[in-house]
Amino acid sequence: MQTGDTIVAISSAVGRAARMIVRLSGPGAFDVASSTLATPLDVQAGVTSVRLRWESYTIPAIAYCFVGPRSSTGENVVELHIPGSPLLAKIVLRQLIAGGARQAEAGEFSARAYFNGRIDLTQAEGIALAVSAANEGELRAARQLLAGELAKRLKPTIDLLADTLALVEVGIDFTEEDITFISADELLRRVSQMDTDLQSLVSQSTRFDRLRHEPTIALVGWPNAGKSALLNALCGHERAVVSSVAGTTRDAIWAEAALPRGLVRIVDAAGIETVGPSEDDNSPTAHIARQMRQRAEQAIAAADFVLMVHAMDDRRDPPALDRLADLLVRTKADPLPLPAYPERKWIAVSALTGYGMTELTLSLDTLAFGRPGGESLALNERHLQAIANARNGLDQAARNPAAPAEILALHLRDSLDALGGVTGQITPDDVLGRVFAAFCIGK
Repeated sequence: MQTGDTIVAISSAVGRAARMIVRLSGPGAFDVASSTLATPLDVQAGVTSVRLRWESYTIPAIAYCFVGPRSSTGENVVELHIPGSPLLAKIVLRQLIAGGARQAEAGEFSARAYFNGRIDLTQAEGIALAVSAANEGELRAARQLLAGELAKRLKPTIDLLADTLALVEVGIDFTEEDITFISADELLRRVSQMDTDLQSLVSQSTRFDRLRHEPTIALVGWPNAGKSALLNALCGHERAVVSSVAGTTRDAIWAEAALPRGLVRIVDAAGIETVGPSEDDNSPTAHIARQMRQRAEQAIAAADFVLMVHAMDDRRDPPALDRLADLLVRTKADPLPLPAYPERKWIAVSALTGYGMTELTLSLDTLAFGRPGGESLALNERHLQAIANARNGLDQAARNPAAPAEILALHLRDSLDALGGVTGQITPDDVLGRVFAAFCIGK
């Protein structure tokens, strides 16, 4: 990425809105913005009502001016808030580029904020995660990264590690005087404490890939239990064919359903028959029935959660499964009272009238995403690898705490570099490139 020039991009979501934002950053931000205005830009005022001009047209806008280094990127920044027309935003963008700005690359605004010390690398990752968040868990994780929570959690360990390394390295200069600045026992105690802290951080955190995983919920039960109607009601459209004839669903059908805190995948598995065809029955009907059973078993095995669906008017016990159902649902509930099943709680619903669907949706949300309010730090693969490298360096130092100071310093330095790489204090250029390449334009 180039630095030192002025960049511009549309920084609001694409589509019609009340307002759109075109953002400039760089040493020439104020001059470039002024070149497109019919009214003067008052930088000192901070916020100015202006009129943008091109050809014979002028449009009203609001200009927000931020003088570097006290800005989001650490440079001079101008945000032009214009009427929410995508076409208008593109015209303004072209005008600003003609005035001397350059189209920003993906993630370049956040990259400049990082290079200018306005954010650390974990906060930059938080911006990218917030933009692409598909559920509440990802959004909470993004907020924690943006707030610098990971850096705060690592800071005591980094400080202790830096202090320990300093004591070991200063001893290198006094090897001939036989002066010890930190004993082997004290070194071992510190290393053990740091390793325990890092292990706790990992064990108490979740993984980004798990947050991005779309939970899968399989609907299982006897044929004609109302699974297809329930799938349609949950996803909000007619995804599966609904019929009073048992066995309508021949294959595993899936659709996405929007729950309060994110999307889930609902799979409607074929109904489980009481008796399947014998293996020596080679008729087409038997062949299809065996495949139906196999697909249903595969859907159950692959699902994160299993929803047992049982009709209210079905007096049989639910079908036996190889795994325990996570939630029990009684369908077709409107005309009949709910039978007593004291051993387990059932949710009574009607896909036709909507009865009980709110309770079911909230229960599925808790099942898929955990109880509301749970806050756990989320780590990505880069964070985990850096922490693993740091723990490896600590382990090498702990193996022989009485080793020569030069050897101990080497292992401790490796650990410190690894942890510094998490926040970007010590990060190779290729790592920075991978982080910011995932951003969208304008961020």
